[in-house]
Amino acid sequence: MAVRSPLYWDGSDLKEMSSAMITEIVDRTVYLYGSNPSANVTVVSSGGNISPNMTDTRMTAGAYSTRVDRFPTEGETAEPGNVTVTYDKISQSNNSVSAPTDTNNKAYPVYWNGTDIQAMNATDVFDTFIDPAIDDLIDGNDRSGTYRIHTSTSLSGHTLISGTAVFTDTRANTGAYTSGGIPEALDQPTTISNYYLFRTDQGSSPSVTVPLQIDSSNNLQEYSSSTLNLMLLAELRHHTVNTTGSRILYSVNGTGNNRGSGMVNTKLNGGGNYQQRPVNTNDYRAQEFPNGTAVTVSTWFLKITRG
Repeated sequence: MAVRSPLYWDGSDLKEMSSAMITEIVDRTVYLYGSNPSANVTVVSSGGNISPNMTDTRMTAGAYSTRVDRFPTEGETAEPGNVTVTYDKISQSNNSVSAPTDTNNKAYPVYWNGTDIQAMNATDVFDTFIDPAIDDLIDGNDRSGTYRIHTSTSLSGHTLISGTAVFTDTRANTGAYTSGGIPEALDQPTTISNYYLFRTDQGSSPSVTVPLQIDSSNNLQEYSSSTLNLMLLAELRHHTVNTTGSRILYSVNGTGNNRGSGMVNTKLNGGGNYQQRPVNTNDYRAQEFPNGTAVTVSTWFLKITRG
């Protein structure tokens, strides 16, 4: 690993950057990623490639029973059932990014090698700026250009990717089932929570101490802000989709750090609410409705890692 200390001009002399100055450039690199992320997460109608598929389960009523001589007993009445809905609406796609070129060995900042001033190479830039920037991007916090889950369609400092929920937690609507309605429709759900995909906005650009580079006449000059930004972003975008061990990867319940709200699948845990309805002397009906308290069946997290 070759972490370098780039040189800068303090107004009167050449000096090596401190670790704090290098961290400022790392922070600027993370900020720049938000302007053009290379690992993108989108909402699709189905067939999303981020797995496993998420499932929402809920209780349903059992089929009703009827007799002409008496009410069907609870044992004769069908037990409540379950409905499972699969959600596979989250998909990752990566931009095609070529490796930046440094044909004349002047694209990168300079440093003191112990005997002379020389330009960093691409490995030096990766080790000094890009590698720690990727660590920040995947640390689970709201970093520029990364994605997260939220429980409403608005979130300060973030952009909603789609108004279509990527997951919906539903439960049986117990208030919709009445004995007077037997036979009730088996599946009468109510929405508990919707979960949406967001991308974190850039925020404010961190200030940096500008390093030096070699110009076309082999003199030292300060980077312009735009040139420095373009170089850092190009390197970061390349490595986050091409370099094994440094690619930004999203998953659901895979490895890595959680991004935003957990998507909770809840379900009623009752054994059935047995109800009767006398219709006439030849029609005695019974049905078991959903009941119980809500319990968590599973929780799904969008995760981010490098790999």
